[in-house]
Amino acid sequence: MTAPGAEPLPAYCAGLSELQKQVLDDTPYVHFLGLKVSREDDGTTCYQLCFREEHIGNPLLRTFHGGILASFGEVVASLHVLEEAGMQQQPLCTSLTFDYLRPAFSGTIRAVPRVVRSGRRFIVVSVDIFLDKSHVSTGRFIYAR
Repeated sequence: MTAPGAEPLPAYCAGLSELQKQVLDDTPYVHFLGLKVSREDDGTTCYQLCFREEHIGNPLLRTFHGGILASFGEVVASLHVLEEAGMQQQPLCTSLTFDYLRPAFSGTIRAVPRVVRSGRRFIVVSVDIFLDKSHVSTGRFIYAR
């Protein structure tokens, strides 16, 4: 089911697991966001989000809404945890902190996730979001194992 005004999910690359595909397909908000996932030549996963009118936070400056940025970061963190930790079900985010460093003007933003710590009970993931080469926001997400 696709939310009104939302684009269908793009074709998946062969590198995503079935669980990652299922998480994306089963989350209606991902359809609204218009998240694009691709695999780079070096094997790393690339997460992108193209600006749309529905993403506007400040119509005068044409910037992304902060909730869009935070949601994008959380979806990316969740997909990254599935990939890195080899979990068998969608991870549960127990806590998050999101910092806005500068306005994210209209354009294509990309997210760069990394696991900060992977323990027995929790996994901590940091997601940096960039517009071109400008670091616009960063989030830290804690997932229960």
